[in-house]
Parts: sequence; C-alpha cells; structure tokens
Amino acid sequence: MWLTRLYDNSVLANLAYSLVLILGVLAYMQLPKEKAPDANLNIIEISIPLPGASTEDVERLAIDPIERMLRSKIKDIEHVFSNAQSGAGQVTVVFQDIKRPLYERRLLDVRRELQALAQTELPKDTVPDVIEVNSTNPDWFKVLVYGPGEDDNFRRQARQVQRDLQRLPGVLRVDTKGLEDPELHVVFHPERLAGLGIDPTALADTVRAYFRDLAAGMVEVDGREWLVRVTGTDNAAAQLAALPIIAAQGTVKLGDLADISRTSKKVKLGARFRDQTAVVVMPMKQPGANTLDVIDSINAYIGQRNRLSAATGVKLFLLIDTSDAIRDALAVMEGHTWSGMALVGAVTWLMLGTRLALLTTLAVPFALSGVFIALQLSGQSLNLSVLLGVVIVLGMLVDDAVVVIEAIGQYLRRGLAPLVATVAALREVWLPVATSSLTTIASFMPLMLVGGIFGTVMGVVPQVVCGALLISLVQALWILPTHAAATVKLGAEAWWRERLRRRLQKHYTLLLLRVLRRPGRALLAVAAIFLLAGAALGLGWVRFDFFPEEPNYGFVVTLEMPNGTPSARTLDKLTEIERRVGGLFNPGELRASAIESGAVVIDGKYLYGHQYGDIWFNLNTDAKRDAAALIPLVKPVLQSITGTVGVWVEGDAPSHTGKPIKLMLSGVGGQELEAAIAELKRLLGSLPSVHDSKLTNVAGLPELQLHLDSAAIQRAGLNPDAVLRTVQLLADGESVARFTDQSEPVGVRVRAHNGNATDIAVFLWHTVTRADGSVVPLSQVLVAEQRIGPASIVHRDFQRIVTLQADIDKSQTDTLTINQQIKARWAAVSGRYPGVQVNFGGEIEAVNKGLSQLGQQFVLGIGLIFLIVGAQFKSYGLPCLVLLKVPMAFAGVVLGLLLSREPISLYTLYGAVALAGIAVNSAILLFSAAHDRLLGGMGVVHAAVYAARRRMLPILITSLTTLVGLLPLALAADRSATLWRPVATAIVWGVGFSTLLTLFIVPLLYRLAMGGARPKPQAAR
Repeated sequence: MWLTRLYDNSVLANLAYSLVLILGVLAYMQLPKEKAPDANLNIIEISIPLPGASTEDVERLAIDPIERMLRSKIKDIEHVFSNAQSGAGQVTVVFQDIKRPLYERRLLDVRRELQALAQTELPKDTVPDVIEVNSTNPDWFKVLVYGPGEDDNFRRQARQVQRDLQRLPGVLRVDTKGLEDPELHVVFHPERLAGLGIDPTALADTVRAYFRDLAAGMVEVDGREWLVRVTGTDNAAAQLAALPIIAAQGTVKLGDLADISRTSKKVKLGARFRDQTAVVVMPMKQPGANTLDVIDSINAYIGQRNRLSAATGVKLFLLIDTSDAIRDALAVMEGHTWSGMALVGAVTWLMLGTRLALLTTLAVPFALSGVFIALQLSGQSLNLSVLLGVVIVLGMLVDDAVVVIEAIGQYLRRGLAPLVATVAALREVWLPVATSSLTTIASFMPLMLVGGIFGTVMGVVPQVVCGALLISLVQALWILPTHAAATVKLGAEAWWRERLRRRLQKHYTLLLLRVLRRPGRALLAVAAIFLLAGAALGLGWVRFDFFPEEPNYGFVVTLEMPNGTPSARTLDKLTEIERRVGGLFNPGELRASAIESGAVVIDGKYLYGHQYGDIWFNLNTDAKRDAAALIPLVKPVLQSITGTVGVWVEGDAPSHTGKPIKLMLSGVGGQELEAAIAELKRLLGSLPSVHDSKLTNVAGLPELQLHLDSAAIQRAGLNPDAVLRTVQLLADGESVARFTDQSEPVGVRVRAHNGNATDIAVFLWHTVTRADGSVVPLSQVLVAEQRIGPASIVHRDFQRIVTLQADIDKSQTDTLTINQQIKARWAAVSGRYPGVQVNFGGEIEAVNKGLSQLGQQFVLGIGLIFLIVGAQFKSYGLPCLVLLKVPMAFAGVVLGLLLSREPISLYTLYGAVALAGIAVNSAILLFSAAHDRLLGGMGVVHAAVYAARRRMLPILITSLTTLVGLLPLALAADRSATLWRPVATAIVWGVGFSTLLTLFIVPLLYRLAMGGARPKPQAAR
C-alpha cells in the first residue's frame, strides 16, 4: 500500500521538515519589519502648485479643468475629492476595487492626460505632481535641520541634507517645509522709477535680456574649431548692479534703482526648534522597505552630521521616530506568540504526555516556517497584522495533529503495530480532519476580499491563517504519521494522566446522559442564553465602538490666528503655547516639541497661510501617560489662550476614517444653504454626546480684485499687457532668469519694494509709464473691489460642498447610533430646504462599508462551510445541524463582551466572522464519529453517546489549545494591543462557550434530528 510506504520513509519526512524549518527561520530574520502592511489602495493624489493664486483662481484654473478631464476620460473612478487653497490645489482620486494591472493602466491614463492638460488648459509652467497612496498610515519621518540664523549657508546645508537623505536605501522621496529654492531679488523702488520716467516692465526686460548665458555654437578659424559662449551670470549680484537702465535723462545703474540681495522664494512655511530657525525635512519610506532599517540609517546619518556641526553651522534632530514604538509593538506581539505557544505545549503535555505532546506541537514551527517562507516569496513584510494572524492560528495548528495522534493511540491500545495503527488511524480520521481544516479556511478565506481601509489593515491576517492551516494539514497527514510510526510505542503512561482521562470521560458521560434524558430543560437553558445575549445587545448593555483609538505617542496643537496675521506674530503665539503646554509634562515624558507655521492639516485638508501653525509634541514610548491621557489636560490650557481664531489639539496620528460626524452639504448656495447650516448646527448642539463641531467653510485672506478698464487704457494709450505686468511686478514680481551657483539652481526675481503702507488703496497710487515717459496712476485704468475670499473650496465628486464635522463622547453613544439620530432629525426638517443635499461621510462611511462587507463575507463563508460539510456527509440536514454552532458561538461572544466590558468594534465582528469556521470543527468531529457508528448499525442514542465519549478528549484538547493560544492577547493590557485585542476576545469567548455546547447540546441535537430513523449500513447500499 502506498500509505504504508509513505509512512515508513521517515528520512524523507525528517529532511523535508528540517528544510522547511531552516528556510523559515532565515525568512523570518530577513523579512522587512514595519508597523502596518503596504497595500494597493487604488488612490492617487494630484498636487497643483499655483503660487500667488487665490482660492477661487485655483479652483477655476486648475481644479475645474482636471475634474473635467477625470469625468470625461478616466474610467473606474469611485470618488474624486478636490481641495483648492490659496496658492495650491489637490485632487484625490479613489478608484474602484479593480485589479492591479487595470489600476496601473488607469494611472498611466491620468499621467498622460495631465501632461496634455498642462500644455493646453493649465496655467503656464504649471506641472501637476502625481503621488500614489500605498498605505493608510504611511511611514514618514521628520528630520529638523536647525541653526542660529537663516542665511545662504543654512539653506545650502538643509538642501544638502535633503539630497543625502534621498540617497539612503529605502527612501522613496524627501519633502521639505520652509526650504524654498534660492533666488536673487532685484527690489526696485517705484517712486524712483516714476521720477526718472522708467517703466518697471522695461527694467524687468533689461534684466532678462542681459542676465543670461548663451551657447552660440562653433566657428572655424584657420583650420581650428572654436566654441563661442556668452556668459552673463558670472558674479551675479555685482553684474546686475552695474546694468545700465535707460531713463528719460540718460542711463542709470540698476544698483542705484534697486536693492539686490540673495534670499529665497517667498516662504509661507516656517519652523522653530529649541528657539532656533528650523527646516523640516521629511523622508518617505519606500513600499516594501524595512522601516527599522530606514530609521537606523537616518539616525546614523544624523549622528554623523551632528559631529560636524561646528563646521556646518547646523544640527539635525529626528522628531518623528517610530522605531521604538514599532519595536515595542512587534516585541509585544512576539511575546504573546511565545506565551501562547508555551500554553499550547502545556495543554498537550497535560492531556497527551511528553512524547505525544512533542510530536503534536511540532506542527507549530513547521506551519509558521512555511508561512514566513511564503511571505518572503510574495514580497510582504513582518508587521502587526501578520503577527495577529500568527497568534490567531497558533492554537489551531495542533488541532489536526491532536485528532490524528489520539486516533493512533486508540489503535495502539488495541494491540496493532505502530505502522499498522498509523495507517488505520489515518483511514478513519483523514476526512473529518481535512473537513474541519477546510471549514476554518472557508470562514477566513472570504475575509481576503474585504476592501477599503479596514481590509487594508486586516487583509494579510486571513492569508496567514489559511496558509498556516494548509501547511499544518500537510504536517498532520504526512509528517506527523511518519514520526508517529517511527517513535510512538504503547507503553506505561503516567498513572495520574490516565486516571485524569478516565475520570473526565466518566463524569462527562454521566452529565451527557442527564442532558439526553431531559432535552426540554437543556433546550430551555440554551434559549435563555440566547435571550440574555439578545437583551445585552438590544438594551445597550454591550456598547459599540467601531474603531478603537490607536495608541498615540504624541499630539499636535493647531493654531489659527486672524486673517492677515504676519508669520512672526503667529510664531510668537505658538512659542507661548509651547511654553504653557510644556509645563504639563512630567520628567521623562516629553521627547521633543517643534513649531511649524504657514500650513496645517485640518480634517485631512491642507490650509495655507501665515495665520496657521501647529506644535508637534512627541512623547517617549516608555512614558506612563500617552496622548489620550494628556489631551484632556491640554484642552483647558488652550481655552485660556487669547487673541486667536481657534486653537485645538489632536493626536499626531488622527483617524484615517475621519470624524464620527461628517455632514457634507451641497446646494446652490445663498441664504437657503446658510439657513440649512444653521439648522444642522442647532441640531448637533441639542445632542449631549456631540462636541467640538466645526464648519470647514471659513473665511480666507482679504483680496483686492482688479478689473481692466479697457476704455481708460485706450484713452491713456497704454498696452493692457504693460498694465498687467506692472501689477505683477508690484505684487509678487516676475521671475526673469535662472542660473546655477554651486550646483544649485538660482532664480532671479524682479519686484517692487512693499514699503510700510497701512491701506491697500495705496497699491493703486502706483503708476504705469507711457511711451513718452509720463505716468498714469493705476487707479485710473483699473477697477478695484475689496473682498474676503474663502480659505478653501472643497469638491466631492465634482460638486462643491460645505462640511460640518463633530466629535462624540463614545462612552455615551456610538458612531452608527448618533448618525442615525441625526439622519432622522434632518429628515423631519429637510423639507424646508429643498435645494440642499446632505450626505453622511467620515467614520460612518467606513463603518457602513465595513459592516456591509463583513456581512457579505460571512454569508459566503457559511455557504462554503455548508458545501464542504454537505459533501462529506452527503446530506442537507447534517450541515444545518453543524451550522447551529455558529449562533451558539455568537451568543458566547456577546456574553463574553458583557462580562469583560469590551465594546463591539469592527475588529470584534471580524473575529466573530472568523469564528464561524473555528466553532463548527468540533461538531464535525463529533457528527463524523456518530454517523460512522450509525452506519455500523448502532442506535441513534448509542451512536451519539459513543461518539461524544470517543471525541471528548480531542475536542477538549483542540478547544483548549485554540483558547490558550489567544489568551495572552485577549488578556493583554498594553496599549499596542488596542486594535487586536477585540479579535482575540471574540474568538476566545466564542470558542469557549461553543465548546460547552458542543459537548452537551450537539449530541442532543443529533439525537433529536436523527430521531428513530437509522440509515442503511454502507454494505447494504
């Protein structure tokens, strides 16, 4: 027989086991380590810089053309979110859940269409930047370059740091804040030019004409070739100062008309660290790179540069350093894994003995080694999601081995030789063993199809579980029987273990017979349990918190000052806040804090302006208090800050799902929209569990909107282009030339001196010069209007929206309930505002999508389990009996959460869906044994009792190993287990409760279902 030959070849089994184990250990050591897995989110971000443009100009000139292109030419788009700010725009494109090759084609389509758009519709020299979003929580780091002053050396050193970090392995790109390209500024005084009859545009044209290099080409003289070059950028500042400018009474040197200095582009972004000027350099990790290696490389580079600080004049500091948090989280999960493995070994030793326990637990390193090999071959990393899958599957890996080894022991006790007993045992149990593994895989496999943010975080978990179970099945049906045939012999067992086993079987059989004699009482008890679980859900005894808050090791204080506030005043206010908040920390808690101004992120959108700023407080990972404990102490301090528009605090890793309440209003605008906003504000204010509501439709900077007076321009004999260029020169100026200095590109900008005007009307006093040298005030050729523009304009799916957001007290309500209440109250009054539409987004959108997908995958998993069990028993009824274990397990989850006071989250429901396949395994083993006895001619009651007694020990062992494998994580109190503990809790309570029902209620259900009917023996069929 081929089975006999296979199990008699122990050399092959040993070599295969050793090879997998060695390769698995090597793979584990070489896997990239990171906190969260990279994922294909099918999201791209398009950034469009438009320096000097107002918010409405960005919308009209950049956002609208790009949205028209996306709507008409790009397919498979699910959502488009656009945000126009002063000076920049951003378009986020979320594609549907399409395959990777199709997504890459769509990405190429977007890039191609953007290139065509840049040449046709977008403003000149506007180059959109396209970035793929590969993670919900991408790994990025903040390196602060700081020094005593901002000068050429400071900017040059910061630029060198950016270039050096870009060359580090594993770094995708490096962004900066507060570091703009250097420029040579030619700042003229308008009154001097007007007095000399010099047109500002003529000055700019003169600089453009003279200040350039030219490669003229080659000439041949006397048989020799000469290259001809015209150099006009050497000794830039001195050469520009000596340029002759033609005036009405002769020529004047440029240096007498303008101040020439080297500086940088107009900087909106600034930073301070340790009371010194700073530049923020932000390396972004490459997908698939080892996060810890990248951080170690950055720290090594910082140490090397800081040793040279006396020569360079700058120092470096890594503000955002997640290496300790990642190492701690991975160490905690690895600790849970080792603890679970030790408990699994202890349980198998207690019930089976040393030799059998050793053979059984050999399945764990074999299966995990195979998983790590598969992860390495597929290019994945070692992260918290992978380790969660390992912890979940840990106790299940020995389930098949326990059943197999227990069956072999039974045949050995009948006097068979080890090899014969092994073959006989495998013939009996291979089908129920394979079926139980496949049903578990069937419940986890659909979870691979969960999409969105939730699927991104949890997607690798079912891959790890299914892979490990398949590998453990191979081990149980090949490696283990081979080892057993070679090593297991029937000998004297420890008397106490045999006595324990016999007592368990005896007392269990007596209790089971009592249940079978009084079926009504047993079923009534089960019904009472279901009623209690239903009451716990219906009456709110178990609360909901769909997205538990992740541990934060820092927080951000965001500041908004009144419009028009200069950057220096904003920085002073931020310094005051930093000092006052800094007094709240205990010694050793605060790692560092840094100030940034000019740009903030509010609810996922960038807001630019000198009135904005934030302070990053970074905590030590071993601090006793985390951000969640400190933020309530920070809020009263911020409320006492005066002279601001608003100041608030959030964790440095805000939720990627958005606020619990996010109402997106769209309509034609005007009074009706304003009234609807006021109505919703009153509605939110009437709900006691709602707080911190904010409206995103806030005012921006004051604007001077100018229109050309064509009739006045013609009467004055002016060129409209000259008027427009004069306005440009009087504002941000014109970039007229570029040159290279020490391998660094430098621009040349001509602009007017701003002076100390106190009224914007002074701007119109400036003049435009006619061809004859006379001047005309701008006020005579321009029509001016002063207004306040919006700070930002937001689009959702090509339509303008206004967003009203709020937080909730999750101890009083949950996201789903509060949004349902708001929706019901709005429906009662929405008839007053027929032109206004309200859509619900933020966290509730992610919750609804997660619930919908989990429901679909649960139905698919149940269908697959029914298919597998029906195929094994060739019956429609028995799979239904098996699946009755699922609601029993769910009732156990609810009662367990009621006792442990854990909330129901999407992660809990994820564990409950996975529990379906785990819970039915023991019922399959029991029904298989009972059905075999029934086919052998036993009565229904006799078959049920015999099967329950026969399978009691393997059911008890497999359930206990699953429980103890997850128990360390379920009982974990550390912050890093916040997300994963609900999954373990759900499975532990569900398995524990369903095991009791399996041992007592399932035999009763089998007896009631089969009744007095007895299938014909197999030989008679």
